[in-house]
Amino acid sequence: MKYKMVPFTQNYLEPAVNLFINSYRDEQEKNPLLPSRAINEPEWILNTLKSLVTNPGVVICKGNQVIAYMVTGFLFPFKGQNAVLVPEYCHGSVLTDRKELYQRMYMYLADEWAKNRRHLHIVGHFAHDFILQETLYQLGFGAILVEQVRDFSAVNKINEVKITEEKDFKKLIDIDIEHSRYYPNAPIFIWKDTERKAVISGLESHSNNGDAFFVYYEQNKPCAYIIVGTSTIGAEGFLLQKTNTAQIKAAYAQPHVQGKGIGKALLQRAVQWSQEHGYERLFVEHETSNYYGGNFWCKHFNPYVYFSLRYIDNTIDY
Repeated sequence: MKYKMVPFTQNYLEPAVNLFINSYRDEQEKNPLLPSRAINEPEWILNTLKSLVTNPGVVICKGNQVIAYMVTGFLFPFKGQNAVLVPEYCHGSVLTDRKELYQRMYMYLADEWAKNRRHLHIVGHFAHDFILQETLYQLGFGAILVEQVRDFSAVNKINEVKITEEKDFKKLIDIDIEHSRYYPNAPIFIWKDTERKAVISGLESHSNNGDAFFVYYEQNKPCAYIIVGTSTIGAEGFLLQKTNTAQIKAAYAQPHVQGKGIGKALLQRAVQWSQEHGYERLFVEHETSNYYGGNFWCKHFNPYVYFSLRYIDNTIDY
């Protein structure tokens, strides 16, 4: 394949956006619940990429045609490492020679990242792009997060249990602390702030944002809960922002009530709330290694974006 690789600059914004939109259309065909904002408002994606244009990036051209691009998204500490994230809108390519295009782009940028002591590499990619998924796997990546959506059809086989819409978030402080303490354990191994002050602040923020708290009680004690509200701006679910999407913000069931249909009853209440408030879909993001939660969500939602992660040796002198 004859092509040239050049640094990503502002001159390549429009063809990059077109490549991304083509990839998004392909994913939307597989998952029609996805909104069309990215397609109808290409300037949204263009302006987002424009804000990242000074970051390391690469373009592959064949003649005068841009056939692939990849741009560094965000830098942050994660899992004790310096991480780099390439979100799903920061890369794209034509279908022909897709595997080799991505191999070349990753090799180019990984060298830049390693020289800058960025040893943890994360790439967001569409769930049904199996060529890219396999390419990343061969490059040493593994899934860490998934974003999923569902419609408002009824959750199957719900037990008749009482679910309460709780207006006083303070009643959930202790169970939310317990929820945060769940994540550092195997097989997830993700740190969460369990300080009481931080947990209260998080719950209060949900309350101030108008999120709904649905709770299952036993003997007046919360044993399971789910928080649902408008999809977060500036965080997870980028492609769903400002698209009339509801989001599961948090959910947890204590071990003694798991497997009894409580989670499904809570989810059904969240689905009903979302429909009643005029949303068009329901979204959840979760860790793929979350044995209990992940298996539950995968039964009731459809994936559209995965985030895959690769560690590289931080003892090598690059």
